[in-house]
Amino acid sequence: MKVSHIVRCQADDNYTRVCLEGGEELIVSKTLKEYDELLAPYRFLRTHQSHLVNRQFIKSLLKEDGGTILMQDHVKIPISRQNKEKVKQQLINSET
Repeated sequence: MKVSHIVRCQADDNYTRVCLEGGEELIVSKTLKEYDELLAPYRFLRTHQSHLVNRQFIKSLLKEDGGTILMQDHVKIPISRQNKEKVKQQLINSET
């Protein structure tokens, strides 16, 4: 599995659901925290305690529900209140 094919990761207790391009999903026996550390150099963004997204697959930032990311596959990912400003800053910085 290539890092560039990972669209997002979602916590599932002590497992992580890895969503790939094309809709394929894998369940892996690592925590989301471990993936957050592994994928940080590849421009992944922790939006919520249970979500980690690949910035290259982000379509837009929505204001609904206090902040949501719309992915290219039309999945909406929540942004926690604690991460809202950090996520906005990182998205703005990645555009420049």
